[in-house]
Amino acid sequence: MLRSQKKYGPVVGAILFLFASFFFFWIGMGLERVTGKFLCLILSTASIGVLFFCVVSFVHLKRSKFLGFFISSDGFNDNSTGHGYGMVLWKDVVKIRIVDDLEHGWRYICLKVKNPYEYIGREPLQHKRRSLELKFQYYGSPICFSNRGLDCTFQELEDTIRSYYGNYLQREKEKDVS
Repeated sequence: MLRSQKKYGPVVGAILFLFASFFFFWIGMGLERVTGKFLCLILSTASIGVLFFCVVSFVHLKRSKFLGFFISSDGFNDNSTGHGYGMVLWKDVVKIRIVDDLEHGWRYICLKVKNPYEYIGREPLQHKRRSLELKFQYYGSPICFSNRGLDCTFQELEDTIRSYYGNYLQREKEKDVS
């Protein structure tokens, strides 16, 4: 599940930007100069745009039932990072690596995959695709995640990933023996 900050952050943002849009509109109506009114109208419109984004984000999270990380015997889907690379299959995973980001104090699980450019290409948004490319260059994999947005400890997340991946490798060995 997602952390409560990730769940209800869009709601708080929507409320704040609703007040901001009313504030800028109210200030603009009291101004005499056209340029000041125009600037306040732009700020009010921008606030309404961000308000709309917050509402859409909350609806998207609500539709996914606030699941931040879905894991199965076939692979996993990480919704906590905001990247849309979809289901990562265990058969594509080559290696699991833990990376410490000393600058920010976070730990990441990086999964080296056989076909990193396929996962990068799944991301529909260009700026997020570029983010995945930078992760690939910096960490050696576009599939990097942590427990920052999840309601669990890093150790629980790492143990779960290693357990499911170990089970997958065990099933593959049993298939090869048969």
